[in-house]
Amino acid sequence: MTHHADFTLTQLRYFVTSAEMGNISDAAQFLHASQSAVSMAIQRLEKQLGTQLFVRHRTKGVSLTPCGRAFFVDARSLLLHAQEVQVRCRERQGEVWGKLSVAFLHSIASPVVPALLSKLRRLHPQLTVTVHEGTVDESLDLLRSGTCELAVTGEIEDQSVTFTRLARVPLEALVSQTDMLAPSGRATLKELATRPLLVVDTPADHAVVTAVRTRFAAAGAPVPQVVETSSVGTMLGLIRAGEGFALMPRGVADTILLGDCIVPVSILSERPCASDIGVTRLQGLPASKRVEEFVLALCDTVREIYGAADDEPEPARRAA
Repeated sequence: MTHHADFTLTQLRYFVTSAEMGNISDAAQFLHASQSAVSMAIQRLEKQLGTQLFVRHRTKGVSLTPCGRAFFVDARSLLLHAQEVQVRCRERQGEVWGKLSVAFLHSIASPVVPALLSKLRRLHPQLTVTVHEGTVDESLDLLRSGTCELAVTGEIEDQSVTFTRLARVPLEALVSQTDMLAPSGRATLKELATRPLLVVDTPADHAVVTAVRTRFAAAGAPVPQVVETSSVGTMLGLIRAGEGFALMPRGVADTILLGDCIVPVSILSERPCASDIGVTRLQGLPASKRVEEFVLALCDTVREIYGAADDEPEPARRAA
């Protein structure tokens, strides 16, 4: 025999939003509902469950009781599951609908995201994409926590994820306008190696830094000193001051505000100095329709900006 729950999804939505915002009035405004409607729905929910979910404070909103905290986890899970059921139903009808959270590396996001989101709005107006920018480790954390379904990164050596390459992007160096390399707009790795290499939130022993060092060694250049910075702003400030250089995918300099004090420099090398851009996902995680369509649009966008990788993946060919 099937037992029916007494409460509704609307009650759960009102409760979860109020808990997240810590204030029923603010939640009502966010939900475009009256405060009395939200308050009554939550009171009815408490009566149906036979427990108090909130402690009401006269001037400081609401806070969850111990039972409320436990129920909050279950309620949010039920709402997410209900949304997935609705999304799958629409996908079976050929629609691309719902919300998709994607992690992007800082250095990839600025050239790609504006054109990509514009394309997705035209192709799939019912799809809402949330972008989380961060480092490699932050992107992995977002995947493992379930916050993001996929990440747009360089190649990651981690057995818990799969990586599909979409393009190989030439790297360029960002240097101070006062640097002796700036006037020519070109530099070899040996010339760059005499300066510190600036990276953002990436320890010197990280796989990404190790790969960069390997490029210098393969070119017969000294391995540069690596200086880790806490933010892109700090890194750019050090470059302006002539305290080092950064390696970025070609085109990033055109999309961030460098000012007149920082210039991009092409890298001269017998072996191309390049970085991969692709899609990283958790091993064994099935792709939803919205993920598949996002990847197709991403393939198109990356190819328009950088050209296709030599071993272009199947999604990119189907998007053509």
